[in-house]
Amino acid sequence: MRASRALALLVAAASLAAALACAGAELPAAVTLLEGQAALLRGTARLALAEGVRLHSGDIVEVGDRGLAQFEFADGLILSLGPGARFYAAALAARGAKSGGISELYLMRGWVKFANPKAAAPLRLSTPVFGLVAADAIAVAQVGDAEGALFVEAGEARIAEGFVKAVPSSPVRVRGGEYFARRSESRGALQPRPAGAFVSAMPRSYMDNLPARAAKWKERETQPRPLGELAYGEVEMWLKAPPEIRRALMRPFIPKANHDLAFRTALIANLRHHPEWDPILFPEKYKPKPPPEPAAAEAASPAKPGPTQ
Repeated sequence: MRASRALALLVAAASLAAALACAGAELPAAVTLLEGQAALLRGTARLALAEGVRLHSGDIVEVGDRGLAQFEFADGLILSLGPGARFYAAALAARGAKSGGISELYLMRGWVKFANPKAAAPLRLSTPVFGLVAADAIAVAQVGDAEGALFVEAGEARIAEGFVKAVPSSPVRVRGGEYFARRSESRGALQPRPAGAFVSAMPRSYMDNLPARAAKWKERETQPRPLGELAYGEVEMWLKAPPEIRRALMRPFIPKANHDLAFRTALIANLRHHPEWDPILFPEKYKPKPPPEPAAAEAASPAKPGPTQ
């Protein structure tokens, strides 16, 4: 009971700190539609996602195999995470065509559909298979094991192959009606229409336009319900992700590694997958060596030549 209460207080404090940091500015995104199960990983806590919850920089969203979580941003972007989505909001910028802010977003696997209006800032989304950037576009993407695909319903997207950030000048252009697919070991292929398997597997709701529901939650905010502390296995894929992701996620887990024996043991067992934890777990290895004792230093120095006869 005491542990649950302490966790609830920590979550409330984190939410308050985030709110204070964003004082005077509207938070970038909120959950406006939720179907099925979805969780929010914030710091070292697992939280229950719910409609009205605000998304913060550093949040991870995990959607169940039959779930769907839709986020709407202040400038009109609608981003729907579909079944099996594993999504990381590394940095949420103040969005808008005038501000020019581009958020750093990652989809590690699962489905996503987005509708980014002309007045909004470009959407940049990175995956293990390709990076995409799009403005004034509607598209659906899916990422699986070492493969990914994108269907642009309207507008256009630019693609950069590999785990890289795309830019408006990235080499692959996918126009409305076109389909791009790539396996991680080969070059991607552009097709005039989506593959049948892609359409068959796509969530049925993605056949329709994404519903705009932001007005319902503009003046209301829901606080996520704490579900417990995260174990290593619950964040393993993120701690083993590419360096730019896993290093950014380290900070809140450092105190946990010092007082949670099970978490620390798992980190050590998997250290080759995240070597940046070595100085945290074994700081004594990285302390500067003390200077040699004067007597030892004198004995180690070469003998001075004697006077010439």
